[in-house]
Amino acid sequence: MNEWIRLIDSSTIDAGTAIVRLLIGFLLGAVIGAERQARRREAGLRTFTLICLGSTMSMLVSIWIPQTYPNFLNGDPGRIAAQVLTGIGFLGAGAIIQGKGGVHGLTTAAGVWVVAVIGLAVGAGMFLPAIILTLLTVFVLTLLEHLEKRTCAGGVNKILVVVCSTSEPDIKAFRRILDRQQVYLMSNSYEADYTTDTAVLTCKVNVKARSSYTALFADLRQTGYVAQIKIFD
Repeated sequence: MNEWIRLIDSSTIDAGTAIVRLLIGFLLGAVIGAERQARRREAGLRTFTLICLGSTMSMLVSIWIPQTYPNFLNGDPGRIAAQVLTGIGFLGAGAIIQGKGGVHGLTTAAGVWVVAVIGLAVGAGMFLPAIILTLLTVFVLTLLEHLEKRTCAGGVNKILVVVCSTSEPDIKAFRRILDRQQVYLMSNSYEADYTTDTAVLTCKVNVKARSSYTALFADLRQTGYVAQIKIFD
């Protein structure tokens, strides 16, 4: 027990200290990764665990270099840890997908960045802050998701697709209709085909869970150039 306490409290990086911190980084990364895996997100258990382990090891190397080579004057060893966050930015960007009228994966990308910070904190020996940050991250990813959905008009997210018989529909008129029907517009995309004089408006919207779409569809048709309307999950 005393040996474990020494390894945890030690500010000198040796084999034992490195192993303990890597194990802690493994556990904390796996906790968040398991939550993402359970929700079948783009990055799951293995990805988050590896990110946390890599960040932990990067910080260990940053601390170990000046301890082992005290006369090392060329360069700043702290850049190793600093560049981790830059590199993680590119990895997080890969988790962001644009499609169906919206952007997906932003939460996963943010989670990837936070896990990297957790790994750096573990590598620096900041175990309690790292554990607290892990718990707060899991709280945000789970409980706050339900709160976010409830505050968004207590509804559900849908994809609304409107096919127009003109290549230049009045987008502002569509938005006014959505506002009038109490449909919250989250994001949208617009495609125009000038060869066929048609356009497709794809919107990610939030609607009441038990909404009837009859009034919404009828209001959209009043524009005079709506050829087809589809709404789905």
